Amino acid sequence: MGDYSQDAALFRAVFDSAPLGMALLDLEGRLQYTNPALTQQLKYAPHALLGKPLVELLHPQDQSPCLEALEKAKRLQQDVACGEMRVQQWDADYLWFRLNLCPVSTAENATSHYLARLEPPPTNQARAEQVYLLSFALDYTSDGVLLLDDQLSIRYLNDAASHLLGQARQYLLGQGIAQALPPLALHSDDDLREVIDMQRKLSLELTHPADARGYHVSVQFNRFRYDRRGYSLVLIQDVTDQQRMAITLRHNESQFRALIENTHDAIGRLTPDFRLLYANPALEALSLRPLSQAQGRSARYAFGNNSQIDTWANMVQAVANSGTSMEEELIHGVDGPPDQQQHYLVQLVAEYNTRGEVTSVLSLARNITDIRKAERRLAESNQQLRELASRRESTREEERKLIAQEIHDELGQHLTALRMGISMLRLQFGEQAPGLSDKVEHLMALCDRTIQVVRSIATSLRPAALNMGLYPALEWLIGEFRQHAQIACEFTTHCDEPVLADDQATRAFRVVQEALNNVARHSGASRAEVSLERLDDIYKLDITDNGCGFNTASVSNRSLGLTGMRERGISLGGEVVIFSYPGQGTTVQATFPVSVPQEVL
Repeated sequence: MGDYSQDAALFRAVFDSAPLGMALLDLEGRLQYTNPALTQQLKYAPHALLGKPLVELLHPQDQSPCLEALEKAKRLQQDVACGEMRVQQWDADYLWFRLNLCPVSTAENATSHYLARLEPPPTNQARAEQVYLLSFALDYTSDGVLLLDDQLSIRYLNDAASHLLGQARQYLLGQGIAQALPPLALHSDDDLREVIDMQRKLSLELTHPADARGYHVSVQFNRFRYDRRGYSLVLIQDVTDQQRMAITLRHNESQFRALIENTHDAIGRLTPDFRLLYANPALEALSLRPLSQAQGRSARYAFGNNSQIDTWANMVQAVANSGTSMEEELIHGVDGPPDQQQHYLVQLVAEYNTRGEVTSVLSLARNITDIRKAERRLAESNQQLRELASRRESTREEERKLIAQEIHDELGQHLTALRMGISMLRLQFGEQAPGLSDKVEHLMALCDRTIQVVRSIATSLRPAALNMGLYPALEWLIGEFRQHAQIACEFTTHCDEPVLADDQATRAFRVVQEALNNVARHSGASRAEVSLERLDDIYKLDITDNGCGFNTASVSNRSLGLTGMRERGISLGGEVVIFSYPGQGTTVQATFPVSVPQEVL
């Protein structure tokens, strides 16, 4: 308790001995305590000021700013400078003081009092130095500064203002603001004073007197009063570059909008939660409702609910979450007739704000319906070509089969009968004509060679082993390959012999035959293998060698043999794939479905 009393006494002594005028105010702004310096300056008795509101001591023009400063000090809980104000002495004269207000808080951090400090204003010399410093500083600013009196005449301007207005200081001083800024002459005095009182910001276009070039300035008015007189501070800023940039930006924006509005692509902007922000006419044409009704609402309101809209919404959310662009094909009118459906290739791109956050997603949709129709027509044409090629292949194989059969049955029988007839000549007339035996031997050898040629031709047209099934035909083919190519080759099976129609077995045989021909002619291999296995509902036929291999990308498009194998794979209902790499051999793999020939059904 004793320490507290000592501290209070110490603070009171400091307060009373302060050379500045100081007063303690309550929350209503009434004087609760004043120090001797203040009572002496105002010529009051020591206790005559107690209980008086501070504002009653101020000049009427200074009372409102003081009340605002009290509220501001309480709200911000910090020292507030009120500026220079006039305080009335006991003899009714006014003295200028610099007034500062500081809130005084209790232990509960609530403002209970204000501390007012009243400092005498600077001397005339100090004021002159401050004015000179301010003028010096303003001359170094890039913005023009004008000081107008109550008659709107120029009392002061800095170098930047003289440069912006294109006239010397001496000429502008004393001129009216409308003469310095000609566009303001279009306003009446009352309108101009209203603009100044409202502290509006104007954009004016001026013409420089020296070179007649046009430029733009921004003019800001600030109205204030000083020593019972009104003044206006005018800030002038050259905004020619900003104006030019704004015009360019508006022009580019107009061009871009015209491009967006007239493109055939459907373009829209959506929020991450799938609300429609913008749609160009192409996208609006796909909407169920006008943009004016759908804007700001869920895109489902505009385009309905179906699986394609669900996919679109999921894409928007994924792009907003990841920031990664996405592309997908969607169908407009998926629930309608196929001939009325429209295919769109939709691309989504995230849009970011200055903080790097995704704020919206840009959607660009291109109509590819005609492309899809052309692809379908092309696929149908390709299918027709394949069917035609398959029929041609079947017809050719059938013709080969018939020709081989005719050669074997007719020509083979005739040659055999001819050989037998020549042999009978030797038996009947050999003794009567000694030279006949040599002739007969020569003719019989010629018949044998001819029969062998006939058999070779019939076999090359269609091996007779094909009539017994795919396995016997492949075993015969591999035996022929070993004999003629002198390359070791094995035939491995992992399933029972496939039950195939004659044309299917022939196509599979021709694939193996072409693959082995390529091994013999191009691979330089020392070993080859043919294997057949069943995997669920498909057969897998592999022809593998350990040869030199090749680059499939550079050879396959130019090789009729490889193309023929692929076409035969397609006609089998499957495909033929070639795996090869230089120095690592080659594998030709044919896969085709398990099927039952028509004869068995």
